[in-house]
Amino acid sequence: MRKLFYIVVFCLLSSAFCFSQSTNPQIDSLLSLLKKDKTDTNKINHLNKLYIEYRNLGIYDSALCYANNAFAILSKAKNLPVQWKRKATASYYNNLGIVYDEQGNYAEALGNYLKALKIDQELNDKRGIAKRLSNIGVVCLEQGDYPKALDYFFKALKISEEIGNENYTVVNLGNIGSVYHEQQDYSKALDYYSKALEIAEKLGDENRIIAILGNIGVVYMDHGDYAKALDYYFKVLKLSEELGDKNGIEVGLGNIGIVYMEQKDYPKALDYYFKALKMAEELGDKNGIAIHFGNIGNLYMSIKKYPEAEKYLSDALMINKEIEAQDYERQNEELLSNLYAKTNRYQLALEHYKKSMVLKDTLFSEEKNKEIVRKEMNYEFEKKEAAAKAEAEKKQAVADAESKKQKIVIWSVVSCLLLVVVFALFIFRALRITQKQKRVIEEQKKIVEEKQKEILDSIHYAKRIQTALLPTEKYIDKCFKRLMKK
Repeated sequence: MRKLFYIVVFCLLSSAFCFSQSTNPQIDSLLSLLKKDKTDTNKINHLNKLYIEYRNLGIYDSALCYANNAFAILSKAKNLPVQWKRKATASYYNNLGIVYDEQGNYAEALGNYLKALKIDQELNDKRGIAKRLSNIGVVCLEQGDYPKALDYFFKALKISEEIGNENYTVVNLGNIGSVYHEQQDYSKALDYYSKALEIAEKLGDENRIIAILGNIGVVYMDHGDYAKALDYYFKVLKLSEELGDKNGIEVGLGNIGIVYMEQKDYPKALDYYFKALKMAEELGDKNGIAIHFGNIGNLYMSIKKYPEAEKYLSDALMINKEIEAQDYERQNEELLSNLYAKTNRYQLALEHYKKSMVLKDTLFSEEKNKEIVRKEMNYEFEKKEAAAKAEAEKKQAVADAESKKQKIVIWSVVSCLLLVVVFALFIFRALRITQKQKRVIEEQKKIVEEKQKEILDSIHYAKRIQTALLPTEKYIDKCFKRLMKK
């Protein structure tokens, strides 16, 4: 059995005064800052970072202690904005979920993720919703409920793409790849892993690069390409050691052991299995412990050390049932069935075989496979529909802009024509008024001229009368001279 890396989304909230010995400079620096904090927000922020540091180191007790104490400070603070407190509360539940998930306590992990999701939905916080959906999907995947896991991952991926968050997109692409991997659809698994790796490398996200490289290594191992598988696993181990990532180291060691097991190099395989088991026990990782127990038991069965094999396989099965890891439970039921058949305990072999078949039917039924296909088709349909809608809206916007432009041109032309018509009417009216005034003037001139003619005619007539009545000058002069003679 190999352990895939499920990429859990981290959220920066933790807290507390949990005093631990530390040789980590980052932790020492944060503890020093914590002593100087004067406000609740600074204290909470520094405690958040301490939670992350201890969680990344796999010191879960300290991580939980910081988280719980931080929440106590958060709950008592009265001067913080209500919405900020609610978001911080959602992050607190998410942080608890991550720790419980990494310890294989899936019931507690799921309960805390759901509490966080409820708050995110009430706040309509899409970033938070995407995180929680992805983390819930991880729990479903680890429990072997693949259709439900795929549903959560596709929902989270859709939101991640909508808000343009490439970090979340990497997470969900990688986890979708893990679902197809578990379903043995290696082509689709590699496709999604490759998409995730491309974005992770662009972002320079070393933790996620480790997870994706590890999962690609598993695919090559399942194909029987052990050289490539080892190449990827040793890359994972080296990067994990450089980062001090104990979880990555554990998974890398376990998977290297599996490759040597497949090559029948049992001493090397057992060495790596026990190294991985020790790391899982230090981390308190129940799921990891169960996986390594199962691998050790399988190896002992291969070299015919049946009592040792029965012990490790039984212990693995017990933990599988406790944490409800159904796929690993199925694998260990099959191994125990084979063990009992080899040791002539056929009744026990049959009982465990039947149990493994029931689990197999539950996990790999045709209806579940159809449901998984429906989930992907639904996601692709919604994605294409959203793209088509966006394209249609874009075209409509262009058409509306063109229509608006045309309307502006038309109205401009109409306005110009109206202005021309109005101006023409104004000119026409002015001309009519001018012509009318001209006719009036001409008529008045005619009347004046006629009056003048009448006056002149009268004067001439009077003059003629006057001329007719009065004696001429010659006549008067003649008369005057006649008088002078007298």
